[in-house]
Amino acid sequence: MTIDMHAHFVPAPMAEKLRERREAPWIEAMPGGTERIHLPIGALEFGDDYSDMAGRIAFMDARGVDRQVLSFPGLFGLDSRPADEAAPLLGLFNDEVAALSRVHPDRFTGLAALPFADMDRAVAELRRGCTELGLAGAILPNNAFLTIAEAEKLRPVFEAGNELGVHFFIHPGRRPDQVPAAGSPVPATPFADLVFARQALDVQANVAHATATLLFSDFLDDYSNITVHMANLGGTLPMVIERMEHVAETRGVEGDRPMSRTKRLHVDCSSLGARSLELAVSIFGADRIVMGTDCPIFSTDWTLAAIRDAGINESDRQAILHGNAERLLER
Repeated sequence: MTIDMHAHFVPAPMAEKLRERREAPWIEAMPGGTERIHLPIGALEFGDDYSDMAGRIAFMDARGVDRQVLSFPGLFGLDSRPADEAAPLLGLFNDEVAALSRVHPDRFTGLAALPFADMDRAVAELRRGCTELGLAGAILPNNAFLTIAEAEKLRPVFEAGNELGVHFFIHPGRRPDQVPAAGSPVPATPFADLVFARQALDVQANVAHATATLLFSDFLDDYSNITVHMANLGGTLPMVIERMEHVAETRGVEGDRPMSRTKRLHVDCSSLGARSLELAVSIFGADRIVMGTDCPIFSTDWTLAAIRDAGINESDRQAILHGNAERLLER
């Protein structure tokens, strides 16, 4: 069995609404009949693989993927928009992903998208999604965890989630205070050169900051009834946590050492390779890693090959492919 904990879905009715917009996220028709979806920074090709779930099931079957946990990616920037604008579209996603999960209960599980510009509405939508629609939890933007002060703003969501016993998936995405004012020009990439490389580094650095906030602070201490997983193997954290350990020892930092706190959450292996996975297993332990592909944005075949080729034992491989995710979803 194989369970993909990091996959995305844009329901056809939602895609139609995005074609009517002219602020990110919006879908633009291109010459030759193709489309692209505009993000807060940059754009991606947009095709049937986002919305055609009969085609998605055939795609999964061809690769031996049994289940996907579906979310609307925070990277698209809708959940950070003003709530009056975002809430109807996010509610539409939640309705559609719940309906899809009811039709294919063995193939798809849904996570709610929430309007973070209005915390009361975000909490209400989390409650609706989990109690009325049967969703497993919600996707949260990692920029909301770049500092402890920013994370504190999401306390109401975590309190409701703890009451409900949900799963939170923390994915690259911005906060509402990072949305440009209406009428502002579309922001250009902040990098002058080697854009693809520097953006990849920037994404991973932000994921690592969010992971550090949740691992090394007491933020999660009051929420024993939720589970959390971070995208992208926790960012760059596996590469630098040993240095953190060394700094803590040599400079007399009080409290638990960084390596002792790595069991507080899970990470997925989306978009990373075999060597990165080996490192993450040595840092977090195979019992804390779940499979993620970022389908259809990134390659499912790439992730499956990385898990296959990683120098780990077969028991650890099976835990990453399905065992750990099964335990999370059973909750």
